[in-house]
Amino acid sequence: MARGSGSTARAAPSRWSRAGDGTAGGRWGLDPPPDDAAEVMPMTTAPESDHLAEVPEDLRPLLESDAVALVSTLGAGGEPQTTPLWFLWEDGQLRFSLVEGRQKLRNLRRDPRISVVVIDPSDPTWYVELRGRIGPLVEDPALELERKVAEKYRGAHVDVEPPGTVRWATHVVPHKVTGQRGH
Repeated sequence: MARGSGSTARAAPSRWSRAGDGTAGGRWGLDPPPDDAAEVMPMTTAPESDHLAEVPEDLRPLLESDAVALVSTLGAGGEPQTTPLWFLWEDGQLRFSLVEGRQKLRNLRRDPRISVVVIDPSDPTWYVELRGRIGPLVEDPALELERKVAEKYRGAHVDVEPPGTVRWATHVVPHKVTGQRGH
């Protein structure tokens, strides 16, 4: 039996509103559904797979480039959360660093499923998507992975986090890889 098979999703919120005090600095978001919103479908978790998908050779140069990844995780209510993220393609793994206390890390600790899309900024028809789960979270006090990632994108590491920030290194364990090499 799949995990989460007893929970249900609610009807989608109907309008956008600005959170906060309504000033230009507020964030846009959807109004929450009313308490009496109709339940529309059960939510289930796909079974984990032991099969690891390989990234096709013709898509690997994109992962070795300085394109930015779009990383999607699942929030507590099942809603997707997508953020741009720097990453490193190393030893056949898409590796990235996470900061303690951030939403993406909280989401992945609760539900390790992840989707990562990398798009060539000069040709958006060339992309690769890795779907699966994250590997082990390994504390990175020396910022080894963070330094490698920063060097890839900036040429040097500049720590922008406050002193004492805890970082975790992980990688994607892909169960499905899709993409195309452009038209």
